[in-house]
Amino acid sequence: MKKLIAIIIGSIFLFNFILVPAQSDTSSDFDKAKEEEQKLVLELLNLEVERLKTQKSLEDLAIEIENLTVAIQEKSKEIQMVDKDIEKEKEIIKTWFRFLYMDGTNAILSLLLMSQNSSELLHRLIYIDIVTNYFYNKLENLNKLVNYKREEENRLTSQRLQLIEKQKEQIELLKKIDELSLAKSQMLEEIKKKIANYQKIFAMADNLDKMFPSLDYLLSHLSQFPWDTLEYKDLSFSFFSVSASFTDVDVTKMIRSYSDKLKDVTVSFSRESFEIKEDDSYTLKGNFAIEDNKIKLLINSLNIGDIKIGGQLLQKILYGYDTTITIKIPVEGFKLKKVEAEKGYVKFTLEK
Repeated sequence: MKKLIAIIIGSIFLFNFILVPAQSDTSSDFDKAKEEEQKLVLELLNLEVERLKTQKSLEDLAIEIENLTVAIQEKSKEIQMVDKDIEKEKEIIKTWFRFLYMDGTNAILSLLLMSQNSSELLHRLIYIDIVTNYFYNKLENLNKLVNYKREEENRLTSQRLQLIEKQKEQIELLKKIDELSLAKSQMLEEIKKKIANYQKIFAMADNLDKMFPSLDYLLSHLSQFPWDTLEYKDLSFSFFSVSASFTDVDVTKMIRSYSDKLKDVTVSFSRESFEIKEDDSYTLKGNFAIEDNKIKLLINSLNIGDIKIGGQLLQKILYGYDTTITIKIPVEGFKLKKVEAEKGYVKFTLEK
């Protein structure tokens, strides 16, 4: 029977924790889970490196964009200053022409005609040409400077826009890395749970020899315990019925004194139920029924560690064990009619 319990419990752990086909090899699946865990850890490490690189790139881009913004502002200021210089030069040229040519082309023609000879006329023409070319060249150079600065401004603006677009791409990349990292972290948590469950199975398997002898011994001798040695409490009689009770403390003492194998067993009663527990190894819970003038312990759950077992699997584990107990009837001719559990004690009612 002990072997049957071990096999069934092992199957329960496999179905509850591993959730793989029955023919799978547990150790092999455990090794695969460990490999998957290591793979996920390396992937997360790689994602963390990528995230740090992306963050550094974003920081560098932000600095570069800021520098370009400052440079563009400086270029704009320079263009404004050159524009002002051009306006000043235009005003100077206007003033000069007004002074040189007085009131337009007629004055220029008069000035030329006042020449005493051809040599003086030539000198005047040359002088006018030199002055005129000087100012026009200066204006042309200033215009070239403005155009150059505007080209630089446009180039910097275009470069800044490209960097902003790249910054958006890096932000989107960082978002995807974080999302992927979160998904991988969740997968890792699931793998860790799976590995912990495998380890729990192995640990439970290692402790089977310690855990089940006591449970098997308890169930095998449940009906054989000296129940008739228990002293009744609150014994009361009437013409048609008798009631009595005994406490869970007395039951616990009786079971522990039966064998050293049960020295850590504790019995407790609560409203309409009982609990039989051995430290953290196992816990049996159920309620009472009456069968052939005997008390039947109806076990409806078995907890091993934090695993709760019930239903058909529990019935398979309990199969072959006698869970009926015979108590001493204090008065002849009376039969068990009712069993009621309350906190700390169980009460029996007997009737004719």
